[in-house]
Order: sequence, then structure tokens, then C-alpha cells
Amino acid sequence: MKGAKGHPRIRTLTRVKKTRRDLSLSGRGYSDGFTLLEVMVAIAILGTALVSLLSLHHQSMQSVIRAQDMTRASMLAQAVMTEAELERFPDLGRSSGDFQSSFPGQFQDFRWERVVEASANFPDVREVKILVRYGPGQSRSFALVEFLHSPIPPDPNTGRFQ
Repeated sequence: MKGAKGHPRIRTLTRVKKTRRDLSLSGRGYSDGFTLLEVMVAIAILGTALVSLLSLHHQSMQSVIRAQDMTRASMLAQAVMTEAELERFPDLGRSSGDFQSSFPGQFQDFRWERVVEASANFPDVREVKILVRYGPGQSRSFALVEFLHSPIPPDPNTGRFQ
């Protein structure tokens, strides 16, 4: 059989295209789109992935908030330690407070505690511990410990520090 202008293949190609179109219209084979089930499965997979990503984003934000609070606590602890260093050789004992006198209106959820103890081995050294509590119910804390040496030599008669 010869087709248009004597080419036998043109008629054959036309027949194949017509056969595929007939199959897709009858629903028994070849299809050009997605079925409803395929679309629903794809949406379910996409929804699960988005929920997982949102959960990761939430966890990431919580980690950032915790890191910011810990950074603030460490800076505030260093500020309290600086005050102890300025005293040169702080008195033994325990003191505590908040940061409202130094930073009014800021750091309202942060509290500090300072413990000064004598060294067991060196009478001219004091151990200064700073503990900053923060977070919900003051449940988190940051500790800073430093040893301060007396700049004044002991009294030669008594061996004690003034």
C-alpha cells in the first residue's frame, strides 16, 4: 500500500496514531494524565514531608532560643564576677540578687547567686562561684568559678588578711 505521494510509511504512521488515540479514549491502556489515586498519594507524601520540615524548624528555633539564653547568662555571670574582681579580695559568704539595678527593665527572668569560700590550702586565695539561674521556673543555670588571689600580703604578726 502506498500512501500520499507514493510513500508507504505515511499511511502506517497515521494508523498507529489513530490506534493509540482510540485506546486512550476507551480507557483500556494508554493514558496522558494521572489518576485521582496517584494525585492523592502524592499529596499525602508532600503533606508528611511538610509536617516533618515544620517540626525540624520548631526544634531549630527552640535551640536558637536556648543558645541565646545561655549566652546572656554567661555574659551576666561574667558581669557579676567582674564586680567580685573589683573588690580585689571579696568577703567570705553568700549573696544573691537580680540584674534590675544594673540593667533596668532587662533580664527579668535571670537571677544570680555568688558564693565566696576560702581555699583549704592557700589562705591568700578565695574561690568565687557565680551561679546564674534562668528559664521557666529558674530551671536552667550557668556556673562560673574563679580563684582570686589577695593583692595585699598577710599581716606578719597574725598571718591573717585584712
